Order: sequence, then C-alpha cells, then structure tokens
Amino acid sequence: MIKVFTLCPQGLGSSMIAKINVQKALDALGVESDIECSGVASIVGQKYDIIVTIEEMRSSLERADQNRIVYISNFFKKDEIAQKVEAKLRELKLI
Repeated sequence: MIKVFTLCPQGLGSSMIAKINVQKALDALGVESDIECSGVASIVGQKYDIIVTIEEMRSSLERADQNRIVYISNFFKKDEIAQKVEAKLRELKLI
C-alpha cells in the first residue's frame, strides 16, 4: 500500500478533487493506496510515498523531497494526473 497526499493551499476543495482523480488512476493500475487531502503545513513530519499538487505550490514545498512530488497543471486534468502518477510510481519502483 502506498501513502499519497494531495495538496492544495488550504487542504480543502481542490485537494479533494485531486484525491478523487488520483484514486481513479491508482485503482486503474491496481495499486492499493491511502490518500489524504492536506495543506502544506499538515504534512510536516508525515511519511508518504508521493505528493500530488499543482505547479503553483512548488515554492511552498522547497524543503520536501522533490523526487517524491508529482506536479500537475490542474487538479481537473484526469489524464495528466493518471500519466504523471503512473510515471512517478514506476520511477520510484513502487509498481
């Protein structure tokens, strides 16, 4: 099982949309996951396999492991999310 955080500035609405789309992508890959919506401050000290967030959050995540972050252009782009999440999981040898 992999641990995923979907991040938006406040950890509310758009991260929930991302969670739904990430869950669909992982289900299609047959990957068991635990996905949480969050704001940046809430992930401090948390363990995770990947973070999925938008490009605008890059400067807020300077101290995070950049190798484990999937940056997307828009939380609504299901195809982009699926493609980038799968690529990152393969890169990290999680699938």
